[in-house]
Amino acid sequence: MNEPAISVLMTVFNAGRFFEPAIKSILAQTFRDFEFLIVDDASTDGSPDVAQAWAAKDGRLRVVRNNENKGQTACLNQGLRLARGKWTARQDADDLAHPLRLAKQHQFVVSNPGIVLLGTNGRIIDEHSRLAGLLDAPLTLESITWTAPFLNPFMHTSVLFRTDVIRDQFEGYNEAYRIAQDYELWTRVVARHDAANLPERLVSYRHLPTSLSKSESSVAFAEADQISAREARRAFGRGLSDGESDLIASFRRGLDPGKRRQFWKLYSRLLSERKPRPADLGRTVAMHHLKAAGAFSPKALGPAFEEILTALRSDPAATLGWLAARYLTA
Repeated sequence: MNEPAISVLMTVFNAGRFFEPAIKSILAQTFRDFEFLIVDDASTDGSPDVAQAWAAKDGRLRVVRNNENKGQTACLNQGLRLARGKWTARQDADDLAHPLRLAKQHQFVVSNPGIVLLGTNGRIIDEHSRLAGLLDAPLTLESITWTAPFLNPFMHTSVLFRTDVIRDQFEGYNEAYRIAQDYELWTRVVARHDAANLPERLVSYRHLPTSLSKSESSVAFAEADQISAREARRAFGRGLSDGESDLIASFRRGLDPGKRRQFWKLYSRLLSERKPRPADLGRTVAMHHLKAAGAFSPKALGPAFEEILTALRSDPAATLGWLAARYLTA
């Protein structure tokens, strides 16, 4: 049997009514040379039956069922061991892929053979698939490295990566991390290999209060803080003080208005020390300000407006494009 170009890896545990649309979005890809691995982590809501029904219709789909719940990180490594494609594409069981997602990503990695890890930008949707926000990732390796101490520079549900490199060189996901396993892995990868994000919004991330990162946010933030501290040493050439770490953690959590000016003062100081500066730095800084603007409550319109104005100064075209995509798109 010929090996597929891509193995799409999806893990599922009780995804409910969002599972079937996620499956359909992968099977509707214009790029056809892929296998579709679904690792079911002992679901009890009928998800295995949904997966098996689709596997009976499309021979590219393989379903693996666990008799007991192992957790997502272990399931990811389980699927990675089974993947036959040169590339592995991740997608979560409640998210949606644009029909051109795999085609555009595969075209990019073929044209750029040094790339090991490739993500995309995306949309945030609610339980009714309505637009709820935008997710903007840094595009170049330099901006990815700059962003890593502040935020996860990749959307897990959007990534395409070299299967052999992740599986053999990095031994997959670190199972000590339950929720931020992707953030931990990507930061190890970009320390040794080239990586990028496509500017197109090729995935829709479903924002649900029941998601693991929300329901166990204390664990997610604790894991992210550990990774951030490690990446700060690499990106800034030094460790951070407790106060600096606290400010960066505040930004990651949504930026407490009371810490806003202190944070941006630290951000500017760290940026002034960075040499050389990334070519797409203006866009990256603008996206960070827009993230801060979106985190403020409707009662804090003044700070949000200031953040948008600062983003406009950093990169007018990118900021106007963001505003149009967020507020003028049906």
